[in-house]
Amino acid sequence: MAIQRWDPEQDLTRLQENVNRAFDEVLSRSATPGGTDRVQPGDWKPPLDLFETPDHYVLRADLPGVSPAEVDLRIEGGQLMLVGERRSDPEAYLRMERPNGRFSAKIALPASIDRERIRASHRNGVLEVVLPKRRGDAPSRVEIAGS
Repeated sequence: MAIQRWDPEQDLTRLQENVNRAFDEVLSRSATPGGTDRVQPGDWKPPLDLFETPDHYVLRADLPGVSPAEVDLRIEGGQLMLVGERRSDPEAYLRMERPNGRFSAKIALPASIDRERIRASHRNGVLEVVLPKRRGDAPSRVEIAGS
């Protein structure tokens, strides 16, 4: 092993590259190939929860102040697309922390979704989308033949 001089600038550069790569992975986790799921300037992404049960997946999006008529929910290709807009009141704000304007989110869907049985509801500012799994896609045990 050769003796090498410590270069703190090189270590910091490597650390910055690793952090940038980690953020890129997180931001593009549910994106289309190539990481094209980026929020446009002025847009925002609603907070989302996605969980799985034995029979279906459930997506919940926090959309307080957004009526269901202002939300476009559709499936394109293998993605669930959520697009809409939260309009701001014409009042003069003294403080504004909630995002306003267009919002969008894309969620990659597994092939096992039964698209005909998807249902959505909107209650208390939370959009819930239930994505049933196709029947018959349950795991089954395969016996291994031995010699």
